[in-house]
Amino acid sequence: MPLGWTGEQQAGVKRWWQFATFFCALGVALSIFLIASGNARGWGVLAFFVLLWGGGAYALKAMKRSRP
Repeated sequence: MPLGWTGEQQAGVKRWWQFATFFCALGVALSIFLIASGNARGWGVLAFFVLLWGGGAYALKAMKRSRP
């Protein structure tokens, strides 16, 4: 049984990470627009997207560290 990820699996993770990053960037832009418009809920939206992206980044780094 091989250890580690295949090149195809790594490419898939990279593609999904780019997809998630794109939508998180859109969410951050939306929250900045809401904050600039005076909507206090924009801060909650900003925190949600930043924490979501940060959690994903942490999970990917943890998976990379655990691989041989």
